[in-house]
Amino acid sequence: MNQSIHERALSLGPCAEYEFDLFEHSEGSLAPEPAALLQQHLAHCARCRAYAAELAQLDATLAAALPRPELSPGFDARLAARIGELRRTPDRASALVAAEREHQQLLGALGRGIDWRTWLNAAALGSVAGGVLLALDAVAPQLLETLGLVPAGVSPSTTFAVVLGAAALAGGLTFARRLGSGLLLRRG
Repeated sequence: MNQSIHERALSLGPCAEYEFDLFEHSEGSLAPEPAALLQQHLAHCARCRAYAAELAQLDATLAAALPRPELSPGFDARLAARIGELRRTPDRASALVAAEREHQQLLGALGRGIDWRTWLNAAALGSVAGGVLLALDAVAPQLLETLGLVPAGVSPSTTFAVVLGAAALAGGLTFARRLGSGLLLRRG
């Protein structure tokens, strides 16, 4: 009859508020204060006692079934050597030489200016912008005229050119302001 009470308690599972504490307790990682509260709860709760007993049984079964890992031969010597390498103070002279070499490489890269990738990206952007402008030049003047945005006595192409120039001016001024405020480039 005692076994059936255990099975019934186990089938219900642990109390929800103690489930994680039971896992941590079975692993030995539960802090002392929650562990004391859990022990008080276990004294009165058959469900959690059954669950804790099953966790302990599972741990024992796994510990017996799984092979114990072994360190490879020479592990201690290799570990000691690696720790020794980490503790070794770097040679000041070689560190200064490496830092100077890196500094010279950075100065050389700055002195070369714009690289070929930047030129290719600029050419690609110019090609795309030119294509868009040609397409707009074929469609936009008629669109402006249809919308009634062309003043009397001015051709639709001239109106489009003025609108496009104003947009380019606004974009240029915005870019110049950001460049001047350091949002795009940092001054040293």
